[in-house]
Amino acid sequence: MRIHPLPLLALLASLLALVLVGLDVGATPWMILLSASSCLLALSVVVLYLRLFHHRRPLEVPVEDLSLWVDAGEPAKELQKLSPAELSTALMVLRADLGSIISNSELLHQRFPLILSKPELSDLTKFNLVSRAAELVGALKQGEACLLRPPSHQNLQELLPYLERSAGMAESLLRDLEGISLAKGGIGEAYLLPLRRALEKMVRDLKEMKSNTESYLRLFLPTPPPAGVPPS
Repeated sequence: MRIHPLPLLALLASLLALVLVGLDVGATPWMILLSASSCLLALSVVVLYLRLFHHRRPLEVPVEDLSLWVDAGEPAKELQKLSPAELSTALMVLRADLGSIISNSELLHQRFPLILSKPELSDLTKFNLVSRAAELVGALKQGEACLLRPPSHQNLQELLPYLERSAGMAESLLRDLEGISLAKGGIGEAYLLPLRRALEKMVRDLKEMKSNTESYLRLFLPTPPPAGVPPS
């Protein structure tokens, strides 16, 4: 526990003054009384500071650090500007955006064990949060593998089920955390709040990436012939 140095310095100074006055043979009773009063005042400040620190401490919940979270922005939105001839560029966009989401999923996976180590949340192991977060990372990496093959719109088609599955897994984790937060309340809820917000963002990102990928894939559908023109 860190204590601000000013109250301690005031206490030490008043004690020193009281000792010096006591050693001074010419000191009057009023001087001794004044020094003793200063000492008691400084001691009272230190005691009050410690009591306030003690009562304030439980409210300072050390939530897990998610400052390394990568903001994916609007995943795969750049696909809206691309044509079928720019498939290689589309795959690069998807790899970059999906890579950011994978990094975030790995960060979540690292934070769950830290959360479960808190005494207030030690009974949450029954929810298998750590293993489920690991499965989410695995599903996303399987989707990423589809984008590492030679360029083909089929790669995007194969990516869609992994995006849907990953979004469902992240949403399932989010619903469990919301239920746990309601049941725990107080400090337990404060611990889980950063993870809930992170999962909410991940679910939105995955659904938006899937939607934008589906829109781009429609460009590869055969164009119907004009009315009155027989198909070739």
